[in-house]
Amino acid sequence: MIKYALAAAYLMLQSGVVAAQAKPAAEQAAHFTHARVDDAANILAPFGPRIGRMADAFSSDLGIDVHVVTSVDGRTPIETQATKTFEQRQVARKAPTGGLLVILDPKLGGARIEVGYALEGVMTDLHMSRVARDQLAPYVSYGSAGMAVMDVMHYLRDYALMAAVRGDLKLPEDLKKTPDYLRYKQYLSGGAGARTALSKLPADGDLKKPIKAELRARYAPGKTPQESVASFLRTMRDLAGDPSLELFTEGSRQMRKLYPLAPFEEWQRADSLEASKPLEYLADGDYVVATSRKPAMGFTPVLMHRERGLWRVDLVETWKNLFFNSEGNYYLRNANTPYLFGLKQFGRAGHYDIDALQLVTGSINGDLKLLEGRKDVVSTLRRAELWFRNGFVFPPALVNYEAALAIAPRDPLVLETFGNRAQYLGFPELAIPLLEKVGRGVEFDLARAYEDMGSLEAARFWVLKALKENPLDSHALEWMEHLAEREGDKAALADAKAESARVAKLPGRPFAPVVLHFYPKQPVHDSSTTLNIGGTTVYDHSHFGVTLQNTSGRDVLIESVNLFSQGNASASGLGDIKNYWTYKSGKNVLKAGEYIYFERDWGFTVDTGHQHVRYVFRTCWHGVYDAPPLRQCRTQWVDTLPLP
Repeated sequence: MIKYALAAAYLMLQSGVVAAQAKPAAEQAAHFTHARVDDAANILAPFGPRIGRMADAFSSDLGIDVHVVTSVDGRTPIETQATKTFEQRQVARKAPTGGLLVILDPKLGGARIEVGYALEGVMTDLHMSRVARDQLAPYVSYGSAGMAVMDVMHYLRDYALMAAVRGDLKLPEDLKKTPDYLRYKQYLSGGAGARTALSKLPADGDLKKPIKAELRARYAPGKTPQESVASFLRTMRDLAGDPSLELFTEGSRQMRKLYPLAPFEEWQRADSLEASKPLEYLADGDYVVATSRKPAMGFTPVLMHRERGLWRVDLVETWKNLFFNSEGNYYLRNANTPYLFGLKQFGRAGHYDIDALQLVTGSINGDLKLLEGRKDVVSTLRRAELWFRNGFVFPPALVNYEAALAIAPRDPLVLETFGNRAQYLGFPELAIPLLEKVGRGVEFDLARAYEDMGSLEAARFWVLKALKENPLDSHALEWMEHLAEREGDKAALADAKAESARVAKLPGRPFAPVVLHFYPKQPVHDSSTTLNIGGTTVYDHSHFGVTLQNTSGRDVLIESVNLFSQGNASASGLGDIKNYWTYKSGKNVLKAGEYIYFERDWGFTVDTGHQHVRYVFRTCWHGVYDAPPLRQCRTQWVDTLPLP
């Protein structure tokens, strides 16, 4: 299962492998050149640099010369292009182990993996044709081509290492000392079971072939979690990659269908699970986490959901929320999961808005069919979110995120959602150009993205923008400390700590902001009917309430609450609405800890064409007794969406 390409990308960022300059993220993708990568069709961006590094690693670690080429031919059969390009680029000419070419032609919608003579016994034409057809061709015409190529290259690396350990691929002696080779060799030579499984693994076997009816009970879900774990172990040991197995949740079956099966990973995970026994089963209603008090290296808990009385393995919630670190162990990346109760041993995590969407039809496939053929931005974005949040399959998700962006390139909901998903996976090169177009309110997201890109200077730029909005923002002040520490600037760190300490001691806790709360959290947008309010026809309407709360310990004066509307159609400024609330103390004053509320119908006096609306509120205030007044501002928004 190539969930590891996503996690590996995140790991590369965390370990400092990725380094880039600040501003030119988009420019770097556009002007990217590499000796082993030729993106003439410009479909690999922004993943080109990473693909280049992966190709270089093939050479340095395995002696395999890997080239990735995209074509703008559109006429010549892809097989002919592959043969010609292989010769023109002299692939494998100076490589000690061999070479291969990955070529994609978006005009043909075709892809091929051309293998040099030395590798033909390991990576057969049948095998490579199947990988190209199933893992590359579906995405060759979309912005997700780069992601698909990364997944395939990682899979091929796994396969080459196994072939080398088995003896089918002859490596130079110096390459048998690399960390990856030694790790594979130690594992696959360490036990009779692993050696037997490896010897029986066909070079071009279809690991996803359907399991015969008489054998399916071996991999069936059980009535107890223990039975399902036993079935899961057999599935991994036997490399039973049939994506239709009922042992797995629906989203997990989608994941198994759309990602290639990586044998080494399956066996290693099975061994780690066995070595971590006895397992401890933690339950919360219909959710169970099979974990261990003495986990072996690389241990991954088994997450299970009870459906129709049977316990099914939930790979989606596993790989969506658990990432691995440089020590080879898994840690919790996201706390917004129904399995959180059983994952506390994997550390604390942030809360990301990527929990599974509620399904209208009761199934992912049903909801996707319901959206089939719809080309509006809301439906397209929902398709992307279903693939990401309910299936954690990024290539088709990326196809739909790109399509939503093409429909509404200035839509802040699309920009923010797409950017945040890319950032979650560790692709700041993709996230930054999107988030920079959102406007106020994403300063810390951008700071984090630029830090991951290796540009602390650009990260500081966005933190300073946040401080300009609110000079007493404690989160921004913490960021200033963090950046100074990362840079090793002792003077700047001392200044940042002193400012944080000064603000923390101010009377009345002025660092605690004025905040808005919306009810409901996601109001319904109605563009199909109109309202008559006082004789005025209102289009594109919704209904929600807004609470204005002073969370500090001092009285504040609300200077303004400027409201803007954005969406897939033209944006508009709706003015200062601070007087929509009735202030108990009069004169736009909120006492310490006080909150006030109003609700109303929201809409427009003209048909705007909005399929959804984001209402953006920029609230500004200062302490009543400030001398001189120190203005603080905060931007928040609520998205109104049509019913699915």
